[in-house]
Amino acid sequence: MRALPLYAAALLLCSTALPALAGWDDGVNAYQRKDWASAAKEFQPLAAAGHVGALNRLGQMTLNGQGVVKNESEALRLLLSAAEKGDAAAQNAVGSLYFKGIGTARDVAQALIWFGRAADQGDARATNNLGQLYLLGNGVPKDERRGVEMLRRSADKNIPASWEALGMAYWDGRGVTADHAESVRWYRKAAERGLVLAQNRLGSALWNGDGTAKNVTEAVKWFEQAAAQGDGSSLYNMSLANLHGVGTAKDGEKAALYAILAARFAKPADKARFEEARNKTRERTGDENWARAEQKAAAWTPKAVDAEGTPAKAEPTPTSAAPPRRQFSAGSGIVVGRDGVVLTNSHVVERCRNIRVTLEGVPAEAATVVARDAGNDLAALKASFRPTEVARFREDKPLRSGDGVVAIGYPLSSLLSREPNITTGTISALAGMKGDKRSYQITAPVQKGNSGGPLADMSGNVVGIVSAKLNAMKIADSTGDLPQNVNFAIKSDLARKFLTDNGLTFETAPAASTLSPADVGEIVKKVTAFVECEG
Repeated sequence: MRALPLYAAALLLCSTALPALAGWDDGVNAYQRKDWASAAKEFQPLAAAGHVGALNRLGQMTLNGQGVVKNESEALRLLLSAAEKGDAAAQNAVGSLYFKGIGTARDVAQALIWFGRAADQGDARATNNLGQLYLLGNGVPKDERRGVEMLRRSADKNIPASWEALGMAYWDGRGVTADHAESVRWYRKAAERGLVLAQNRLGSALWNGDGTAKNVTEAVKWFEQAAAQGDGSSLYNMSLANLHGVGTAKDGEKAALYAILAARFAKPADKARFEEARNKTRERTGDENWARAEQKAAAWTPKAVDAEGTPAKAEPTPTSAAPPRRQFSAGSGIVVGRDGVVLTNSHVVERCRNIRVTLEGVPAEAATVVARDAGNDLAALKASFRPTEVARFREDKPLRSGDGVVAIGYPLSSLLSREPNITTGTISALAGMKGDKRSYQITAPVQKGNSGGPLADMSGNVVGIVSAKLNAMKIADSTGDLPQNVNFAIKSDLARKFLTDNGLTFETAPAASTLSPADVGEIVKKVTAFVECEG
């Protein structure tokens, strides 16, 4: 996910009536004409007195270093003060800071709480942020329909980021029935407001005549606008258009210029391809065109576009004007069979076109789903490797509340190291959410990506499959308290029945001597798999 940038436009005045205090009007007037020093002079005493609007504005200025020394932690303090007084715009801003880890450690749970409070007050930008997070399952359980519903609400309030996100949802059929014509309608609205992803995708639709009448001339217009903002894919498309004279006049120098810039601004996945295209373009356009293009490229900088109303962008720019890039997610698994069977959660692989499984020190292998039980959230995968070690399920001595456990998995694999992560805790209850006897409640910390990984006892035997964590935002909003380390694991008895019912073998072992968490980790990480899903 692209991080959620905090734009100045995202921080609005409190919608409630503000007291007429001395200096407030002068401060607002100075702020509007961007006389930051004068605005700070007026807002500082008001903020010290607890004035909500002044706290909000001064927090924004402190975050950006406008009229005051830039100080991200102080900006968070000021904005948090306004947020705690009920200012919806400040609540959304605080959510963005926690989400990005600006002025504080990154804390998605806190970000969701503040986004939720702002959205409950009708803040359109916070509603957009939450909608995009639910659409992608970023920090919250993935719920595409709910995400689309929230995005529609913020789209109705003229948030361009929501228009763009709805374009993606309708194109890919996420949370709605796929409808490319409807997608193009949303992309056009967002493109007209300068959103680069929408411009690139609208250009792609027009180029291919997908969801709209084919119009390569208009397609080039939108690619050109996205290219001006430094979008590598659109720069590449502009090079092709000028090289072949499609949708625009044939121009070797422009083709060379765009080819150079496309290679410079390429996303990592496109870097080699765009560099190869640049080199071929040099051969086709000649030395003179290339020399002039290199001079222009040396002085070229992307155009900054103020896309007002776009505080949250939850998906990266596309890699090309061709089909949208597929979505990737990851989880964990447990090697249970010497024939390459890996146990994981059903939700980890439910929308996978391609699955890869990796063991520590072993190259990734393609895998297929051989059994699945969505109701109990279990799935079995089959890979071609033949492991030397397999997990052993605990076969005696039922667990008790208070027994120590170790969770092993690959949480937040895009941010953390690609090695098994080991956390410790206890069995805090013998039933899960709402008394569900199929699960344990555990205190071992887990994150997104732990799903499907093993929960082991202190002998190194598997006693559960990590499955979920409590929705901290919902609980905090209803109780006023942020729950800590309330997580759940499917009991191994259920997993063993699932394997038996599907004719899959596994091994068991009795609870033996108590080991240290490090020793348990050394044993179990050898049978913990990293599961990658390409959707």
